[in-house]
Amino acid sequence: MIETDCDRKQRFDALFLEQVPGIASYCRWRSRSSSDPEDAVAEVFLIAWRRLDDVPSGDAARAWLYAVARRVLANQDRANARRKRLSEKLNAQRVDTGSEEFPLTALVHEALAGLAPRDREVLLLAEWESLTPAEIAKVMGCAAVTARGRLHRARRRFRAALESPPDAAAVPSRDPVPARLSRCEP
Repeated sequence: MIETDCDRKQRFDALFLEQVPGIASYCRWRSRSSSDPEDAVAEVFLIAWRRLDDVPSGDAARAWLYAVARRVLANQDRANARRKRLSEKLNAQRVDTGSEEFPLTALVHEALAGLAPRDREVLLLAEWESLTPAEIAKVMGCAAVTARGRLHRARRRFRAALESPPDAAAVPSRDPVPARLSRCEP
């Protein structure tokens, strides 16, 4: 028998109503923050909806949902740890831009701040995140050749901003290629 959308919705609703109290309780006591349990429960049942055909029937569904919840919580923990490490790294690197101890750092921050947002994003994806032009193209939704060109131009503008004094003529912040010819989203 072929299952209709209405049947799938009814099956999911029954699964949700039956299992949400236990899954929510499990997520609450396993979670390390007050906001993560709600997100975890939502993610568990989103996965259940998307993979409804994979959810076993009967009591086996309960164990399947708990296994999904366990993995969702583990992913949250890893993401929280990454965010914490990044925050610590950024705080450790934060310097006073007027500091005489780090004049090069201040110049770099000033040059980055003077770039157009798209140039800054391409540079940070390449240099900070170590993405290749092909990966940058996927992030920005454009062709790899377009990403390489943008990265080249962004590096050229950044170099010019570093080499010119702050009161020199502004470096152009727009791509010389008209928007209609570009394949990336603005």
